[in-house]
Amino acid sequence: METQERLRRIDPARLAAFQAELLRKEYSVGTAENYLRAVRAFALWSGGAVERGLVLTWKAQLTAQYAPATVNAMLAGINRFFAFMGWPECKVKALRLQRRSFRERELDREEYRTLVRTARTLGRERLALVMETICATGIRVGEVPYITVEALRRGKAVVALKGKVRTILLPEKLCKKLLK
Repeated sequence: METQERLRRIDPARLAAFQAELLRKEYSVGTAENYLRAVRAFALWSGGAVERGLVLTWKAQLTAQYAPATVNAMLAGINRFFAFMGWPECKVKALRLQRRSFRERELDREEYRTLVRTARTLGRERLALVMETICATGIRVGEVPYITVEALRRGKAVVALKGKVRTILLPEKLCKKLLK
């Protein structure tokens, strides 16, 4: 067992092979970079040694320093590396997160109207239209750039983000207002 643990090291050749595998499996460039960053951070911290006890200690230190979602992202990277290397016994569990709804409280119709009216009163017509678009379609803020003149003329926007594609139907009344 001790000999096997001595063979478990993170070195540049293994990192390069891992990177090539991620790209071969069509991971996004951003995901591959995040995974590699996590593996490099662990290697720097551990001196390149890989041992389950070290991984658990690193996880505890990360938990004390970072938000749970950040810790889980880093653990995902090293766990993927361990799977690639054939070291499943080194993998550790992610932190359990209780999902919090980002909508602790929804706006009621009057609050929404007040926000739009205030934006217009302040001369922020574009902001008012963006708020109306988000509320009328349910799109995410990051999807706003997909609401183009062409999309308005078609009555739908095709959003391609994070490897997923979805079609957003645009209400006719909103299309007319935005085109105007």
